[in-house]
Order: sequence, then C-alpha cells, then structure tokens
Amino acid sequence: AANVSTAYLYKQEDLRTRIETLRDQQKQKPKSKQPPAASDNSKSVIISTLREENKKLRAEIEGLRRINEGLAGRVYHLQGADDLAERLKAENSDLKQQLDECRRHTSPPPTKDNPKITSIEKKRSKKTGGSDKIKSELDALKIKMNTTLSKLIEEVPEETVIKAIDALKEALSITQVRNPAGFLAEAIRNTWIPNERYEEKAELDIFKEWFPVAQSKRLVVASTKIEGVLHVCSPEGEWIPFEEMVAKYPLEGLQEMT
Repeated sequence: AANVSTAYLYKQEDLRTRIETLRDQQKQKPKSKQPPAASDNSKSVIISTLREENKKLRAEIEGLRRINEGLAGRVYHLQGADDLAERLKAENSDLKQQLDECRRHTSPPPTKDNPKITSIEKKRSKKTGGSDKIKSELDALKIKMNTTLSKLIEEVPEETVIKAIDALKEALSITQVRNPAGFLAEAIRNTWIPNERYEEKAELDIFKEWFPVAQSKRLVVASTKIEGVLHVCSPEGEWIPFEEMVAKYPLEGLQEMT
C-alpha cells in the first residue's frame, strides 16, 4: 500500500520494532476453541428425524410412481382405442364396398317381363328417411330430408343415425351450426358419437321425468349408480339397469297405466 519493499521497512528502526511487537502479541493470543462435539442424544434425535423424513419421501415417491403407472396405462388404453376405431372404420368401409358390389351383381334391373321386380323397386324407392323415430328427430331439429341424407340413412344402422343426431344436438347446445343437415351427413359418414357427458346428461334428463311416474306406479322404490351405470330398485329389492327398465316401461306407457 505504501509502495515500499520489505527490506526498506526493516531498515527503519521504529517500524521494525513495531512489527516485532505485533508479532509477539499474535503469538500470545489463545487459540480459538472448537465447538463442543454433539452429544449422543442429539445425534440420535438428528438420525431419527432424518429417518422419518426419508420414510415420508419414499412414501411420496411410491405414490407418484403409482400415479404415473396409472396415467401411462390410461394413455396406452386410449391409444389402443384410437387404433381400434381406425381399424373398425376401415373394415366398415370395406364391408360397405363389398355390400354395394353384391347388390349390383345380385339385383337384376327391372324389366317389363318382370313386373314383380319393378313393383319391389318402386316400393324401395319410396322407403326413404329411415324409421319414424328418425323422422321425428329430424322434424324436431327442423332438418329437411334431401337425397344425400336419405341415402346415408338407408345405408347405415338406425343406431348410427341416432348417435349422429345426438352429436348434432350436442354441437347445437354448445355453438351455432350454420348447416345442420350437412353436419348430420358428415356425422353419419364418420360415425360420430356425442360426448360421454352429453349422453349422461340426456339419460339423466329422461330419468328425472321417468322415475317419479314409475315410483307412483309402484314399479321402483330407489335408484343409484353401480359401477358407473344408473340402476333402479324394484319393490322386490332387485337392482335393474335404468336403460333396461325404461325400455320395458316407456314413459308414455307408464302415464297411461291406471
């Protein structure tokens, strides 16, 4: 700091004396005491605390591992469901093509010499629009039947059409659909189904209307969900799926019962 050498300092008598005095003072200072060693009791407490924390961490890791395994299994299941859906769509398309080919080969064209075939073909041409249930659903949605929609409805099972209509209803409840007929046609082609929660809500709406009437007719006494499926209890104590009971005793029939 003073920009001088050590030799210069030692040449200065008063500085040298001061340095030697300070050195002697440092040698005479007592050494700092080491902290006392931890007692056996304190060591035991520390070890016990660490073991408890270790147990908690292990339990937490095990719980997270189980959650991870469950999520991995769910992802695998969903991937398998997607693959199965794609395979079924491909098989469905192939079967439709085979069916069309069989119809072309097995159905002779109507002729004047075969009036019965002509009559049958006329009857088939008049049969458009599916069942009365489908027609009533379309009327409620104010969807007019067209050639494309009629052909699609005739080519697929009624259940597929009903599911597609439910998918349209769900979409209408969420947002505005500009072309409901086009949406329905696309839903039938791609075998769309409504969201599971929407189906549950629709079933619950039917149940809320059906159950009080069935209870007043002494057909049921209670209801609950068994493994996620809605059940009703008969007076004999038998639990029956609600879907089965409503099919056996529809609301219209219950209201007419005396």
